[in-house]
Amino acid sequence: MTYVAVLANINGNFPALVKTLGKVEELKENGYDIKKYYILGNIVGLFPYPKEVLDTLDDLIRNNRVKIIRGEFDQIIAMSDPHAEGPDYIDRISLPKHVKAALKYTWEKLGHDGREFIRDLPVYLVDKIGDNDIFGVYGSPLNPFGGIVLPEQPTSYYEAIMRPVKEYEILLVASPKMPVNAMTRYGRVVCPGSIGFPPGKEHKATFALIDVDTLHVKFIDVDYDKKIIEEKIKKEGLPEELIRVLYHGKL
Repeated sequence: MTYVAVLANINGNFPALVKTLGKVEELKENGYDIKKYYILGNIVGLFPYPKEVLDTLDDLIRNNRVKIIRGEFDQIIAMSDPHAEGPDYIDRISLPKHVKAALKYTWEKLGHDGREFIRDLPVYLVDKIGDNDIFGVYGSPLNPFGGIVLPEQPTSYYEAIMRPVKEYEILLVASPKMPVNAMTRYGRVVCPGSIGFPPGKEHKATFALIDVDTLHVKFIDVDYDKKIIEEKIKKEGLPEELIRVLYHGKL
């Protein structure tokens, strides 16, 4: 059987990304034929490893193994003036102070080349899994960055979300941050969960494997060491509220 690995919400959490990619390699050694990755946005954002995350993803891109789209925090980085000397524009965005501080840190650490990498990312993912057409977006089909698809909703809810892209067999979204695998009369709505942003306490990095023939979805959890990230947040002088987000979720 052949699979694609679907990841989302890395949020600059390099240790979680490394553990996740290591798990994918372990699965491949155990017989899973994983051909490529889809990454549904928020590759940077809250946590202090934006450059390391981009370098890792760039290696996957060079091997033609990954398709990446922008998330809401990626979009904030992408919307900056390419000639700006600083990230002061972030102060004018309606976000909590600790999130603004994390995004300004990210803007600076990425440098010009990193910000250009983010600007070059598409907003939507359109591809094929086997013979099946897929559509991917961070938020929702009608609102790619601000739209929020909720987990654990009735089928009628996901049918309404899927309706604008009903010509596709699968809609991939990242905004629920929790695993979603909902079959509707139009097609399947899937959220792979979250690699780096904890949607709640006791979070593990979560991603999805999709069988390219049957479209069966399997969710994989991976442990990672949050203490490393906590120490990095402190070392970089970032707000302690980010440590609370790391361990408890919620912005």
